[in-house]
Amino acid sequence: MSRAGHPAAVEVAAQLDYYLVYANARARDRALPPEGIVLEEFVLRPDGTTSALDSAGWTAAGGTWWSAVAFSRGLRTDARLRARVTPADRAGAQTAYQTACGAKLPAEPELRRHFLDRLELPASAPSPLVPTQTTTERRIYRVLLAGELPEPGREALRSGWRMQPFDRVDDAAHRIAGRTRRTLDGQTVTWTLRQVGTEADWAVDLSTDRSDDSSTPTLAPLLNRLRTEARDQGLIPVTVDRLR
Repeated sequence: MSRAGHPAAVEVAAQLDYYLVYANARARDRALPPEGIVLEEFVLRPDGTTSALDSAGWTAAGGTWWSAVAFSRGLRTDARLRARVTPADRAGAQTAYQTACGAKLPAEPELRRHFLDRLELPASAPSPLVPTQTTTERRIYRVLLAGELPEPGREALRSGWRMQPFDRVDDAAHRIAGRTRRTLDGQTVTWTLRQVGTEADWAVDLSTDRSDDSSTPTLAPLLNRLRTEARDQGLIPVTVDRLR
């Protein structure tokens, strides 16, 4: 559907997400020049959950921009497609763009003009399959991620998030790679890095001991940060949902 058919976004992330797209996995592993760039931006609800995903792609051969809705959907479901893609920051995308066409990558407000279609991400119904060791009073959110997370990436997230050492038998049984707890603005916030589904599915489950909307100003930026830092380790953000 055209962007013209959508209401104004509630909020978008502070910076676009960039992906370098290669001809195949071997080209990516050999660091050959990418074939193009895909840029994405989640549309966020006030509580930090995702309501939609805007995207656009650019191909070096011909220098054309195209709707990337199908590509973005496939990136989250097709491991073969993910093997051709590397998450990048704006500097990395700028280098690839300038190498391919000799021009400077346009500023982000201009890049957003290429968002022609939108991938809707409907809110999930509250799930009874919530993580263990929670209470009915807690709000629980899940940052769902696609892709493999080798041990160096797990260790980077555990270190950056100051997670407790991973050595508990019950953690292993529940496929938990790390957990941490903080006090933020007077509320206790806990988040857990865990494997869900197949080996190529991960999640960060975040809970707070507040059940009302007063937690939103604190949790929305934190959810965005967790999503961004997981992406920095090569994971592809899928959705941010409220489980309860």
